[in-house]
Amino acid sequence: MDPPDRRAAHRSCLTIAPSVSTVHAVEDARKVSVVSFGLFGDQGVFRSEATGAARVVADRFGGAAINVQYNSKKSGGAKIEGLAMSLQAAANGMDANNDILFLILTSHGSRAGLAVKAGRLTQTLTPSISPTCAAQYGRYPPAQT
Repeated sequence: MDPPDRRAAHRSCLTIAPSVSTVHAVEDARKVSVVSFGLFGDQGVFRSEATGAARVVADRFGGAAINVQYNSKKSGGAKIEGLAMSLQAAANGMDANNDILFLILTSHGSRAGLAVKAGRLTQTLTPSISPTCAAQYGRYPPAQT
């Protein structure tokens, strides 16, 4: 068994917008975008998780824009810089008041963050977790108000 910092120990907060009635569907139409990254290239399971999860979300919620990237043992585009560019590109094509972005990240992780491995490149994608999300999982102390 791998040590705790190498296990797939990631959590995510997911907010899903309430569904709309068919009467208001045209005026309340939301575009769904999916950004899915398989960050750990030494194991193919993360490629298949990123691809499969993006497919499930797109099938269920009607993803208009789908961006799946993953790393391999030799290289890959699913690096921190690539993630930042993909998120910015998705944001540029969205209506912030109506559209929905699903972000899917799959890798090994720890409290320090998610492991990014593409060929010889090794990075850690550090968490930026809202106090509400962190408190929900009980892993981090809730923010003091």
